[in-house]
Amino acid sequence: MRKRVGLREVAKAAQTSIATVSRVLNNTGYVSEESRQRVLEAVRQLNYQPNLRAKGLRQRYSRTIGLIIPNLLNAYYTALADQISLLLHQEGFQLLLSSTRDEVEIERNALQKLIGHDVDGLIWVPTAPDEQLLEHLYSQHIPTVCIVRQVRGGRLDAIVFEDFKGAKAATQALLKAGHRRIGYIGGDVCYSSNYDRWQGFLQAMQEAGIPTDECCVRLGALRSEWGAKAANELLSLKPPPTALFVASNAIMPGVIKTLRAHGIEIPRHISLICFDDLDWFSFSQPPISAVATSHTHLAQACVELLLRRIHGEDEDLPQPYLRQISFELVLRASIAPPPQNQNTG
Repeated sequence: MRKRVGLREVAKAAQTSIATVSRVLNNTGYVSEESRQRVLEAVRQLNYQPNLRAKGLRQRYSRTIGLIIPNLLNAYYTALADQISLLLHQEGFQLLLSSTRDEVEIERNALQKLIGHDVDGLIWVPTAPDEQLLEHLYSQHIPTVCIVRQVRGGRLDAIVFEDFKGAKAATQALLKAGHRRIGYIGGDVCYSSNYDRWQGFLQAMQEAGIPTDECCVRLGALRSEWGAKAANELLSLKPPPTALFVASNAIMPGVIKTLRAHGIEIPRHISLICFDDLDWFSFSQPPISAVATSHTHLAQACVELLLRRIHGEDEDLPQPYLRQISFELVLRASIAPPPQNQNTG
């Protein structure tokens, strides 16, 4: 393998010193125009590429940020990662991306490898970090911002959505339409976001004076397949729910597939609302109601917070810092009063 071209080779080709080459490449200090052009020509001819890792070691930063998300197949996380990457690029940082599939061992390995790459900071959707892993992260003094979910005990900075309030508002929209038997399909409540949405649903039902039938609640993996299975189970109840609250966009495709397979029309036979709002919800037939959360606002907030921690501009911030990003309740044609001939309890 050909040896990588370094400053020494560039200086030799340009017939100048290594210090002069460094000043040209870093745009610092005085260099005559003639010398500058010789250096730039040598860089072009030799196809010189700066060694950013070595530069980071010298300057004590790497200009890289690690991002750990659960799933690249989830359109919301893909959009979020893209926005974070754009914002970091504007600030001169590169992104190292890893997907955990919500598997503990993958998460552990991803964190350890990103720490080993000497990243300047981490943005992380946590799965199930244990105390040993968290202590290792603390010991490295790497600024870390959790997004979407919090770690147990709230020991790290976190930017999350108003999950409880959003789920409560979604449930209240169904209650306002006259529904009393509402099915809830959500993710594993070991994650703070799923737990808070579940609690928001329960709180809305309690305040409406409607006992929650446990058989109408399905909690499981954030997968389309789980959505299909859960919807099938709810439709088999006697009587079935007159409305469904799907607490994640990742579950929605399976729910829609099941409803169509059963010949169930929305909202004629069943009303539907989802936490998260995807583009296709607005042009679905009928358009689907949703709790809209802004990935751009979340990305902006987490990048701003992380960079303040990295640059030490955080004297006015508590340790740890928690911020909740607000939501918008978008009511579309997927909600209607329950069928008159169905027992609504």
